[in-house]
Amino acid sequence: MIGLHLQQSSIVPIEHLLREPFIDIVVYPSSSVEIAKDRVKEIESIGVKGILFEGKSIVNGLHILGKGCTSIVVKAVLDKNSSVKYSVRNGSSSRRSSSNNISSRSLDDACNEMVVALKMMRTDSGRISMEHEARMLAIANGVGIGPRLIAYSRNLLAMELIDGMHMIEFVREFGNGSDSSNSDSSSDRAKDRVAGNHNYYANKDNCNNYTYVKSILKDILEQCFLLDSIGLDHGELGRMDRHVIIGSKACIIDFESSSMSRRVTNVTSAANYLLFGKGRAVADTLGLCRDRSRIVDALRMYRLDMCKERFNELLTLLGLKFYKESSACR
Repeated sequence: MIGLHLQQSSIVPIEHLLREPFIDIVVYPSSSVEIAKDRVKEIESIGVKGILFEGKSIVNGLHILGKGCTSIVVKAVLDKNSSVKYSVRNGSSSRRSSSNNISSRSLDDACNEMVVALKMMRTDSGRISMEHEARMLAIANGVGIGPRLIAYSRNLLAMELIDGMHMIEFVREFGNGSDSSNSDSSSDRAKDRVAGNHNYYANKDNCNNYTYVKSILKDILEQCFLLDSIGLDHGELGRMDRHVIIGSKACIIDFESSSMSRRVTNVTSAANYLLFGKGRAVADTLGLCRDRSRIVDALRMYRLDMCKERFNELLTLLGLKFYKESSACR
């Protein structure tokens, strides 16, 4: 999460969420005042002080981060000093986390507030609760994958706010199929959009832009391999348009369809998207798929034996096993 400085006037406080037009977001797509009252109490119970209506999506005239079939996502202001409860089944017990463990990057070191992404279950959702997604995200967090889980309740999930572009935007920016000079220009524009003040980009002008793009693709595949290795199948990476956010690194999001019981297909699903699906424009620009038959064979071998050796063979074949974290510029 990139630190932001809040202007208090831009925050809609908890007590105002029952007013129009904010109530429409709280209980979207319902208009029930009774449900809204319960939802607002639930929002307050996990430490949220207010909502920031910002983002690219628009619902009933208000800007939000995103809208899906089962939930909507908004920016929320969380009180860092409150003890955050992690709900458990039947509400019989809870696990508390001190504010110091909520996030390493706050809005302002001098204030007690931080902005998080708040996922709210739609009132017409077929889901029972947010518990499954929260548990899957917590497991992914255990190997450094996904936005940090902060708190959840039956209808809510608060997590680290990840700034950047969705995968589909990344593909549009970098998959232009142009020559090297034009690609460099496109890369600079896209990197400028997500860079902010990250030290990661401090020397970007001296870096090969193709190396940057390759590092992002490698990062995605390596995260997928980690998920495969712990037996967590994301379930949506073959359609990762809006399930991966590209900031200083890639971040896999949306674990609501994830499972620990079905066969894992993270690497193969992601590779199919990146190499043969919507992401192919980027792969073609980088020249990753010159030997399609060997790549298909490597994916087949990996599917049969999901070991590090087979995964490294795939990366090598794609020309991605070159990147070292300590030397982004070559």
